[in-house]
Amino acid sequence: MLSSEFGLSLAKFDVLAQLDRTRDGLALGQLSQNLKVSGGNVSGLVQRLLADDLISREMSSEDRRSFIVRLTPKGEVLFRKAAAVHKKHLSARLENIPIHELDTALSVLRSLSSKLRSESKKQSRKK
Repeated sequence: MLSSEFGLSLAKFDVLAQLDRTRDGLALGQLSQNLKVSGGNVSGLVQRLLADDLISREMSSEDRRSFIVRLTPKGEVLFRKAAAVHKKHLSARLENIPIHELDTALSVLRSLSSKLRSESKKQSRKK
């Protein structure tokens, strides 16, 4: 759906969604954390999105070793169109699932995410 209509893999769409939520842009490390993928994966995605002129990259004013990525105007337009189609597709897929089941599933996923994040922080402090 996203690929055939917009030329976006789900991974590219996820990067654009993260950048859409953060208007000031994100450092690559933060983007990697938000997506829960390795820095290498983010670097490859960023390179492809830069080549497509969907994002821009500039050196961080706070840390000259870091880059900040943002949506370009072209990226914003494409993301808005793709997000609307994605939302419509998800709504159609989930329409027959009772709302209380969706609420329960969301609650469980949030709890798992929180516990995994907490465990990851504990592991980082031990190193």
